[in-house]
Amino acid sequence: MNKWIGVSLLACAASAWATQTITFQVNMSVQEALGNFVPGSDNVVVRGSFNGWGGTDPTLSPIGDGVYSGTYDLDDALIGETVTYKFVNAATSGDVWESIEDRSFVVGDTGAQTVDGGYFDNLDTVPALLDAEITFLVNMEIMIDNGSFVPASDLIVIRGNNDGIGNWGGAVALNEVGGNPGHYFLQVQFDQVSAETPVEYKFVILTDGDENLARWESVANRTAQPTEAWPDEDQNGYHEYVTEEAFFDNVTWDDILSQNVDVTFNVDLNMVDTWFTEHPGETNQGITGWDAINYVAICGPWNNWPWDLVPPQYQFANAGGTLFSGTVTFTSGSARSITYKYGINGSDNESGFQADWVTVIDDTNPTFTINNEFGSLGDLWGTTAVNPASQPRTFELGEAYPNPFNPSTVIEFSLVRPAVVELTVFNMMGQAVATLASGMHQAGNHTTSFDAAGLSSGVYFYTLKANGMSETRKVLLVK
Repeated sequence: MNKWIGVSLLACAASAWATQTITFQVNMSVQEALGNFVPGSDNVVVRGSFNGWGGTDPTLSPIGDGVYSGTYDLDDALIGETVTYKFVNAATSGDVWESIEDRSFVVGDTGAQTVDGGYFDNLDTVPALLDAEITFLVNMEIMIDNGSFVPASDLIVIRGNNDGIGNWGGAVALNEVGGNPGHYFLQVQFDQVSAETPVEYKFVILTDGDENLARWESVANRTAQPTEAWPDEDQNGYHEYVTEEAFFDNVTWDDILSQNVDVTFNVDLNMVDTWFTEHPGETNQGITGWDAINYVAICGPWNNWPWDLVPPQYQFANAGGTLFSGTVTFTSGSARSITYKYGINGSDNESGFQADWVTVIDDTNPTFTINNEFGSLGDLWGTTAVNPASQPRTFELGEAYPNPFNPSTVIEFSLVRPAVVELTVFNMMGQAVATLASGMHQAGNHTTSFDAAGLSSGVYFYTLKANGMSETRKVLLVK
């Protein structure tokens, strides 16, 4: 078919339907049999990339035999796009998400489409059940040492996918081990839990004991799988298990900063500027235009994700053109690895759910610089900083241009497949002086810039690491 005819047909289909009505379906009968879902008081909702992974729209209604169904209208601009989602048991005791990988479907162009998810959590039979007693252990010494946890006023609680630990919105507190400050435990008896579905959980710090001031671990959900193989040493009918003591957020003594480091974040809003240039008068993610941007916020688990209530020290001002910049001090004892996301005017509007930046701070110097491109981890602001003109066939780090340079130069790199990337600049002493790219990047050709205005003349090396491979090149700064 002629490509122009194909485009015309697609346009006609889109204009004919205006929106695509998606009918979501899921079977909750097994969850009901397990006592995890109570019809009439609990609800089933769908959350995904199409609704910001939040809210209660759509809420599904029973249509018989344990099946729940509901509809949601998607804009026809999403035709051909892949949507990811999960079903959520919005129980009265707290939300319980499916523990499986994200579900997905491709939006069709017929005007109506049914997405049948089968069984909630893909559990289609009632599994063997048993009584289990789990002792949860967590080491809070580092969090105490760096001031993130104050035992006298804060609480360390557990949240997870079971009523016994308050589900994902509870506040079941752990207790300090007697005679062993900084070490906490909680023993919980679980009645009739699945021998096939793990107990998932995370530890959470409640500042001043306030459930609204929660600092979650940023690691993947921890798990404990009940099994008949666990002993019943107390002979009380409960199979017993003691978890390995975990450091909060998996931050060990080897993973913390040895000194205070002032980290300068440079975030380029070029994608945002381009979007508003190409869509004059339109609104995206609640932003009405470039002139409506007051500041760019940075949020992460280390500052409790303070969306919409961002303190001034995490609000970055415009530094010229499309660049916004700010400096945050990470204190000695804090984690080297930081997870974060930017947001225009303090809202979570850079990228989708869990599309976060991850960078490891180099603490050999008291200063560290990170350069990111706003929106490049998602598609909320259009295409990412990937050049699709020619799909690369090899992993490659390009020569900087110009080279020698003053004060800035452009560096290109290519990825054959999506990868977690670290593009770092080092001086002759092997000290990191700038991070030009970090976190997950799409396959394709990428471009970034190295601004050395604050550095001395000399030779610098830039190294790209991705997918277990590494390549280094040299540049010369001449002032």
